[in-house]
Amino acid sequence: MAGVIRPLPVLPSPAAYPNAVMNEDTQNGGNKVALIFDPEDVIKLVGFHVGTRFFGAKILTVREILRSPVIESAPEAPSFVKGITRLRGVILPIIDLGRLIGQSTQAVKRDKTWIIVAPAGKRNVGYIVDSVTPIIRVKTSAVLPAPEIVLAGLRSKYIQGVCETTDKGILFIANLDCMLLEEEISAIAKMPVK
Repeated sequence: MAGVIRPLPVLPSPAAYPNAVMNEDTQNGGNKVALIFDPEDVIKLVGFHVGTRFFGAKILTVREILRSPVIESAPEAPSFVKGITRLRGVILPIIDLGRLIGQSTQAVKRDKTWIIVAPAGKRNVGYIVDSVTPIIRVKTSAVLPAPEIVLAGLRSKYIQGVCETTDKGILFIANLDCMLLEEEISAIAKMPVK
């Protein structure tokens, strides 16, 4: 019908809902639709495997993910550093996360390597992992404290919690900031930066 004016759907102002995310609804002619959620209820994690274990690290603690960088030897580096790579002109120490936590990894046996870059003290380091998954969203209510029996055998207290997944078993939520011991962070800080 020519000349008929249809009213547009009225959406609340984003300012009225500070936790709202605006998505484009392609099914409804491209209108903006507010999806309202409580960000306190969901944790976004980068999932990764080390040996047989499945871990997740909070997305804001992961600086970036590298795929198969060139890893050079570093003879002067501390013994726990596998090598170095250059990332935008800065030396990035590379650590075999499986060796660090006592899990055998598959990464050293493959041609392709995944590196998760995260802070360690005042500089970044790269952790070798077996694989990386897409972003995982976990409800905070599903996260349980790590059992003392799990924490007792760890070299550092890097496990923040655990939760059950439907397809991958137990997910260990790791705090990458706590992965290294203080003396290891100090040793990395003494390595050249450029």
